[in-house]
Amino acid sequence: MPKLIFIFLDGVGIGRASKTNPFFAADVDYLCFYDNGLALPDKTPITTIDARLGIEGIPMSATGQTSLFTGINMPRILHEHKESYPDKLMRKVIKENNIFSRLKKMRFNVQFLNAYPDCSHFYTSAHVRIGDDGELRFSSAFQYQFRSTLSVTTCMLLSSHMLPFSEKDILRERALYHDFSNELLIQKGSHLPRFTPEKAAEIIFNTSRHYDMVLYEFFQTDMFGHGFEIDECIDLIRKLNRLVKRLISFLNKEEDTLLITSDHGNLEDTLTQFHTTNPVPLIAWGRKSKELRHNIKRLIDVTPAIVNFFK
Repeated sequence: MPKLIFIFLDGVGIGRASKTNPFFAADVDYLCFYDNGLALPDKTPITTIDARLGIEGIPMSATGQTSLFTGINMPRILHEHKESYPDKLMRKVIKENNIFSRLKKMRFNVQFLNAYPDCSHFYTSAHVRIGDDGELRFSSAFQYQFRSTLSVTTCMLLSSHMLPFSEKDILRERALYHDFSNELLIQKGSHLPRFTPEKAAEIIFNTSRHYDMVLYEFFQTDMFGHGFEIDECIDLIRKLNRLVKRLISFLNKEEDTLLITSDHGNLEDTLTQFHTTNPVPLIAWGRKSKELRHNIKRLIDVTPAIVNFFK
């Protein structure tokens, strides 16, 4: 059976080959997200995806991620790009069309690799449900401060009745926090090991052996693009590059597929702290990668292309 590893990098576009683009300034060999540098060391091309979807304005996270993970053009439906977290209509679309549920209906085994430390038990049907109309229904125990911050991927997890990974799964080296190093959790007092990028790559690879598709969401790229210094952005990119490099070293090009993309631009342009209108990158490496690159030209092409990949 094919193995697909999907890494979602929030807020990453294709920028100019200039010192204001930390992907260029970092001088990395796998995340070459700039003009005239779009290829991996083995010459696998990095292609571009349209994130604007025919709607004027700057692409945003809620509509972009909903479109990416469902194949439905949410900006076209709403006549605008919307930021942050999905609203009731987007949650309805996510519940009906998300990639997890679609693959599970096809009898494929999928898993969200991100862990929810200290709160994984809340993100289950016992405490939060998404109605067929997209309305959220919470238990009395679900904390109020988190009720308005359910991300697209969390809504996907809930809609597909998938149990979230917990802090125990990080310790068992079968899941990752969104900060794969665990540094943010350690600073808050968690007794977790610090993972190097290479260790994180090993965890992604080992867990992927038990599933047909795994998804790992990394949204520090968007966080850093909203105001971190360029040296900090360069350091983050170099660590992420090490993860991708190590992960590819584990994979068999004839049997495994690695897919990396984003929802909108941001980190590639440090002249602004806001999102950009730049196209986003697509890395498709390994089995059926040429087919994926051919079929994916816009955000809304990603989910149909993955479904077709497994057919």
